[in-house]
Amino acid sequence: MNATDFAFDPALYGLPTRAQLRALRIWDLHYHGFNNATDLAPHERMMIYADRLGIERVVALDVGGSRNDPLASSPFEAVQRQVLDEQSDRVSGMIRIEPTNPEGSCRKMEEWIRRGPCVGIKYAGYNKAGITCSHPNNDPIIRLARELGAIVYIHTWMKVGGQPRLPGGGNLAGESTPADVVELAARFPDVPLICGHSGGDGELGARAVRKRKNVYFEFSGSYPHSGAVDHAGRELGAERIVWGGHGPTRSYATELSKVLDADLTDAQRRLIFGGNARRLAEKIFARKGYPMSPKR
Repeated sequence: MNATDFAFDPALYGLPTRAQLRALRIWDLHYHGFNNATDLAPHERMMIYADRLGIERVVALDVGGSRNDPLASSPFEAVQRQVLDEQSDRVSGMIRIEPTNPEGSCRKMEEWIRRGPCVGIKYAGYNKAGITCSHPNNDPIIRLARELGAIVYIHTWMKVGGQPRLPGGGNLAGESTPADVVELAARFPDVPLICGHSGGDGELGARAVRKRKNVYFEFSGSYPHSGAVDHAGRELGAERIVWGGHGPTRSYATELSKVLDADLTDAQRRLIFGGNARRLAEKIFARKGYPMSPKR
C-alpha cells in the first residue's frame, strides 16, 4: 500500500476521496511538524498523512527558537531552513516572536522573513511578562509585518477562571483572547490578523471579532462541536475563516470534519480550506517567488 492509499474506499462510507480532497486545494495554516523537534522524523511522519488527505500546503508555526525562549537560537534551525528551501512547493514556515522583546522580535523577522524563508509570525499562548497581543509593545512588530506582507497568526483562548469566574479569567500569562486581537486590529485596520483556535469557544469568539473585518477566524485545536463553523459563517462570512490541522496533536480527520460537516456551498468550503489563506499569503509569496499552486 502506498502512503497515499486509504485502507478502505472512502466513497463507500460517504467520505470524500483523496481526489475530492485535493480538488479543495487545502492549506493547513496550523502545522506542528517542527514543534520541539531535534530531527525531521515528526515532519516526515506528518507529511505522510498530509499527502494521503490531499493537503496542498502546510505552514509550520514553530520555526526558530523554542517554546520557552522564542528568540533564542536553536541547533535545529539549519535543518528547518533546509526543509523550507527544498520543500517550498509544499511547506512554509512562521517564526515565533516574543512581544516582551519587540526589538528582538523585529530582528528575528528581518533574519527569517525579509532575508530568510519564512512567510509569517506566530504569537504563542503565553510569555513570562504576561504581555498579550493588544499591548503597545506589539506595534513595531505589526508595522514590520505589514511592510513585509507577513501572515500574522495569534494563539487565542478564553479559559474560564478567576474571581468571579469569567471566560479568559483563567488564561496563562500573556495568553491573548479574541478581544485582545480586536484591540490590536483596531490600531492596524489594514493588517490581516488570524484569531487562532476561535478563542476556544467559537460562539463567543465569533461575536468578539465580528466587527473587525481584518480579523480572520481559525478553528484548529478548539473543541470539535458540530455547527461551530456554520455559526462562524453566519457571523463573519466564509471569506473570514481559515483552516488549520494542528497536527500531530490533533487529528486531520477531526479538523477536516469541522468544515465538511458544515452546511456550506462548495465555493465556501474552498475559501475556508485554502482560498482565504492564499489571499493572505499572496503578497509575500510573490515577493519570495514561492508557488501558489502545487507541482503536478
